Amino acid sequence: MFRRNGHSRRPFGILDIGSTKICCMIGEHDKLGGVRLLGQGTHASAGIRAGEVTALAYLSDAIGNAVQTAERAAGVSLTAVSVVLAGGSPRSSFSKQSMTMADSTVSRRDVRRLLDRSGHQPMDDALQLMQFHPLHYSLDDIRGIADPVGMRGRELAVEFLTVAAKRTHLANIIEALGQNHLGAERFIHAGYAAGLACLGTEEREVGSTVIDLGGGTSSAAIFMDGKLIYIDTVPAGGQHVSTDIARILSTPVTTAERLKAVHGAITPIDTMSPPPGPVHEALQLGHSDNIMLPGVGDHIEIDGKMIERSLLSAVIRPRIEEIIELLTDRMKAARMEYAAGNRFILTGGGSQLTGIADFCAQIAGKSVGLGEPHGIANLPIEETSRSSAAAVGALLHVSRLTEDDPAERQTRTLPHGPIERLGAWFRDNL
Repeated sequence: MFRRNGHSRRPFGILDIGSTKICCMIGEHDKLGGVRLLGQGTHASAGIRAGEVTALAYLSDAIGNAVQTAERAAGVSLTAVSVVLAGGSPRSSFSKQSMTMADSTVSRRDVRRLLDRSGHQPMDDALQLMQFHPLHYSLDDIRGIADPVGMRGRELAVEFLTVAAKRTHLANIIEALGQNHLGAERFIHAGYAAGLACLGTEEREVGSTVIDLGGGTSSAAIFMDGKLIYIDTVPAGGQHVSTDIARILSTPVTTAERLKAVHGAITPIDTMSPPPGPVHEALQLGHSDNIMLPGVGDHIEIDGKMIERSLLSAVIRPRIEEIIELLTDRMKAARMEYAAGNRFILTGGGSQLTGIADFCAQIAGKSVGLGEPHGIANLPIEETSRSSAAAVGALLHVSRLTEDDPAERQTRTLPHGPIERLGAWFRDNL
């Protein structure tokens, strides 16, 4: 096996399972230590709504189509993928684990043993571990240690963040992969992945909050000192905006999607006044441009019907406001509002609405910017948009993993039977 800087040179795949699209990317390490995209495939989602599996067979077919397209483009065949998702009601929590060392000098084996103990702490039976992030170590009365190896002390401890999701949801995802002869190497939260793609090293160090506005879900991820310290997800996103448009304007959802994509905006006049209630009130707002709206049915009316552009904005606004308020309220409930800092970065497909940054800044009382994915040089232009942030971030995350990463071992989704446990013992003790 060829290795370079502790990384495997074999191609690796990620699968971003969203409520509107499923994206598979296949990459490999280049000679400069970066990552090169070999192939990618995207397919419309099916069998999943608001991040939750609703029809396993449809989801399996959609996954198969996305993966096969990526495999053909890359000229390789995958046996396993790293899965990016926001469904399953994921949640994060802090924990601490300590141990007394037999030797006064901390070795790499001691760190592995400590992290292994951390990964096996009791957890709600309904939940399964997705991610494990060591934050910092302590040695006796010294705290905030980044790497304790070689230091002297007796009591070694680690504070860490875990991300867990509903066990049944992850089991259904694994089953859908299995029907395509694929295994799940690891699970990656979409908000965390989007943060890796859209934030620079300095932004993650000083503290930043990324909000990934997806199709069926929206996620928040807070970074501090270069580490993930909080994630959460709400089951609302761009699909709900489209449904609101379709319902209020009595138009098909496909037309509503097109209206949102082409004309969707939150105009300055709307950010300065409360949204109208009845539709006839919304029609009276301002002297904005008109939009030609097709009538309901299979055929587009020749004359069409006219609506004010401000009406479309008035329909979009309440749902975006609800999503931002839900996420910020959950941050407050978790006592993370101060850690979230004064700057939010919006990304994901839902962030492509015109004027959304200014509107969210007014709602949250924060400085709000837009985050574009970066870090992979040869991405096709359509994959550099904010709708692909989580997929790009996941590709970066997997490319940076080292062989036998002790923290990574805690979140492997492969079965942990007697042979695997025996192998782990040999790694830690020999």
